[in-house]
Amino acid sequence: MESFETHRAYLFAIAYRMLGSAMDAEDAVQETFLRYQGAAPQPIRSLRAYLTTILTRLCLDQLQLARRKREQYIGPWLPEPIQTASDDPAQRVDMAES
Repeated sequence: MESFETHRAYLFAIAYRMLGSAMDAEDAVQETFLRYQGAAPQPIRSLRAYLTTILTRLCLDQLQLARRKREQYIGPWLPEPIQTASDDPAQRVDMAES
């Protein structure tokens, strides 16, 4: 009989590759365990596939949430600097070097 612990390292590796952070990956693995424990008892043909599906969906949800947070930035808007043409050659050299 398979157990969750036999697949923990495998799940962590997937979550780490998807999320890029060990802390976030461990959180996703723990959440997968909680969801697995809270699921209705039913026959599971492949525990590894079942856990991978739960974990992958959790990681995708977390990545979507992070993307939405980045898009909803409320901080001050800073426009990009615009280069203005100058007739002074020394000023053009300074601008090109900066």
